[in-house]
Amino acid sequence: MNMHTIFKLGDEIRGYCNGYFGRDSYERKTCVMVTPKYAVFEENESGRADVLNYSEDLSKDAADWRLNIESK
Repeated sequence: MNMHTIFKLGDEIRGYCNGYFGRDSYERKTCVMVTPKYAVFEENESGRADVLNYSEDLSKDAADWRLNIESK
C-alpha cells in the first residue's frame, strides 16, 4: 500500500484528523500533491501546507477521514 491508495489529488479533508496536522488544526484541507511516500495538503483558508508521510498507522487512521471526504 502507498499514499496513492489513500488519497488522490483534490481530496478534501476536515476536522482533527487524529492530530496529523497538529492539535489545533481543524481547517478544511485540499490534497495538492500525492506521491507513493507522501501527500501535501493545503489549508483552504490560510494557504499553509503540510506534508504527510506514509505509514501503516496513517493508512488505518485515514479510513475514518474518508467519511469526511465523501460528505463534502
